[in-house]
Amino acid sequence: MKFDPREAGRLESADRLSWNNPQQIVAAVEVRPGERVAEIGCGTGWFTFELERAVRPRGMVYALDTQPAMLQILRARRESWERILTLPCGENDFELDDGEVDVVFHANALHECNEPERHLREVYRVLKPGGRAIVIEWHWADEESQPGPPNTQRLEVNEVKKLLEKAGFSVGEVQDVGPYHYAVQGTKEA
Repeated sequence: MKFDPREAGRLESADRLSWNNPQQIVAAVEVRPGERVAEIGCGTGWFTFELERAVRPRGMVYALDTQPAMLQILRARRESWERILTLPCGENDFELDDGEVDVVFHANALHECNEPERHLREVYRVLKPGGRAIVIEWHWADEESQPGPPNTQRLEVNEVKKLLEKAGFSVGEVQDVGPYHYAVQGTKEA
């Protein structure tokens, strides 16, 4: 199920910093200066601005989302940010060339895909050889009071690893990034 743009205000809530901190997560997955990053499912830009800080001074962030309302909110917020380009996308079709980016950053969005294998093949297509797919998803919830989607919509770590491998990635590091999330990194072999 897709995130409802009418709930966009929830994406920017102050308490979210305590359990989904963009600065800590971007640092943990080692997005580097000069990289060209495609952020798939950028929403209102929760991670976008931190990604832009990480790739300075010469890198670029392509902020993609399937929902025009989310991109509109992000465009309004990015006035003076030169290294962010917003792009509409389909779930399995990104307006990027083959091998155009160094990193695809994919936070809290893979569980919303109807065809995750096909989606990750598109991620593979836009990455340069040696490029990294960073997938951040929700751990299984221990209780109903935890933030995020219900367990029936969450993807377990091993499922994400298998999906990345089926798409052609070599799966590497898996790490916890906050109390409710994990990050899986896949590399497109050169």
